[in-house]
Amino acid sequence: MMNQDIAGISSNLDKTVKAQQFDKVVEAILAGKYSWACVLMLRFAGYNPLHYIPYRTYNRLLKENSKASRTNQQESENIKMLKHASDSISDNNGSSSCLSKIKDLAWK
Repeated sequence: MMNQDIAGISSNLDKTVKAQQFDKVVEAILAGKYSWACVLMLRFAGYNPLHYIPYRTYNRLLKENSKASRTNQQESENIKMLKHASDSISDNNGSSSCLSKIKDLAWK
């Protein structure tokens, strides 16, 4: 009986979490979303989170975090578009490149 338990544990230990997946778990922890971090860890380790948490809680976490990830994705796309727009403006306008050559004045 004891050997079967150990064999089951060792088969689960063979699974590894990828660096990108681990980063998502760390981001959730840093954001204070501990329940979401637990869900992610269970998923990435190959477990079904519904075996460990209530269905309603799981659905709420999915909704909250899918909304947050969509918001973050939209923000990053907006930043990329703004950067691209500012790059094209600076290419068309030589004055902005001159501004970067101005040195800060020393404070007395």
